[in-house]
Amino acid sequence: MTIPVPIFTSLIAAGAAILIAFAGASFNIYSRLGRLERGQEALAAEILASRERSDMQHSAAMERLAAFEERALAREAASEDRALAREAASEDRALAREAAALARESAAEERALAQHNELLAEIRLWRTHGHDADGNIFFRVPE
Repeated sequence: MTIPVPIFTSLIAAGAAILIAFAGASFNIYSRLGRLERGQEALAAEILASRERSDMQHSAAMERLAAFEERALAREAASEDRALAREAASEDRALAREAAALARESAAEERALAQHNELLAEIRLWRTHGHDADGNIFFRVPE
């Protein structure tokens, strides 16, 4: 069987056209895939850079928060120390006032006791008395 030349050439031309179309389609596909890969790589790099920026911002924010909390704790401790110092000073003043009041009370009791003893001594001096025959009372004045 012989194949006529025009059919053979048309088959070769069709095969070449198919081969060129296949090569063009493959080139187009691989070209687009390459651009897609480059785009994905660029997107991945951008995402990685964004994550790094976000991580840096997060760590900076955490450092600021830690510093703020530390300052807040220091202020709270200082405030608590001042309150304790005021309370201790107030207690000291109250104890001093109480001691002064007790001293005044003790001095007043001693004065009252001294006056009482002095009065009793005077009463003892004047209580010696006697009765006359007619019933009159007479006192003997100590010398």
